[in-house]
Amino acid sequence: MNNVGILYHPLRPDSAELADQVSTTLDERGISVWRGDAHDEQALRAVAPDLDLLLTLGGDGTIVRATRNVSAFGVPLLGVNLGTLGFLAEVEPTEVDTAVAAVLDGKYTVEDRMMLHMELCRDGQVLLETEAVNDVFLGRGITSRTVHVSVEVDGYHVMTQVADGVIVSTPTGSTAYCLAAGGPIIAPDLDCITITPVAAHLSLAHAVVIPPTRALCLRLIKGEGAIVTVDGQVDSVLQPGDQVRHTASRFSARFVRFGGDGSFYETVLRRLRWPDQHPKE
Repeated sequence: MNNVGILYHPLRPDSAELADQVSTTLDERGISVWRGDAHDEQALRAVAPDLDLLLTLGGDGTIVRATRNVSAFGVPLLGVNLGTLGFLAEVEPTEVDTAVAAVLDGKYTVEDRMMLHMELCRDGQVLLETEAVNDVFLGRGITSRTVHVSVEVDGYHVMTQVADGVIVSTPTGSTAYCLAAGGPIIAPDLDCITITPVAAHLSLAHAVVIPPTRALCLRLIKGEGAIVTVDGQVDSVLQPGDQVRHTASRFSARFVRFGGDGSFYETVLRRLRWPDQHPKE
């Protein structure tokens, strides 16, 4: 490992201070360091082909934004949790020196997680094309009216949703907006696509899970001011007739891990603060 990137949050002094600390540690090990603003996506994409590892010093939003920008280059991420929940982060700030040393000594694994590829199409033209780490939401925007959305899988009509919106999520996104909307928690090593309605009105109100080999299309039938949002970070206003197409991405989100196969379940219990974390005797 020769080149390591560090993303810090520009509005958090503790993030910049931690970046200084990690930079010093890496310099002492003879590692070349690139430091960048977590919001400067263009700079990150430019340097990504040369990185062997990317450290993110922030919350899950920082990790998600970084992953979308480096996944095409296969760069693994080590998330240091400076956020509230930290579902995707692997270590806390107090553990960062130990974690960096373990990575440099090869004492880690890389977990590959499925991502989504989405395209927003209007009148046969692609207006937006990007990857999604967590989810794609199609639903109401500036108005409080429901939207009417047609759901198709491999060209077959499955249902029409009259709802606040529809969430299409990856297994990683199952603990994000999907969970808040009543969707299932899905283990990250189970590749699939989950379709979850939000506040469905007189229509199917349950999540539907489909294989990753299927092509999913959401078509906006009716909905003034409706929007599509990717990972809660990339937005576009929709018009009736617009199609949002989803397939499994050819890229993966790659996260550095130090725990075993059960670390995901432990993280979910801890982050959600569920009371039954230990079996009763």
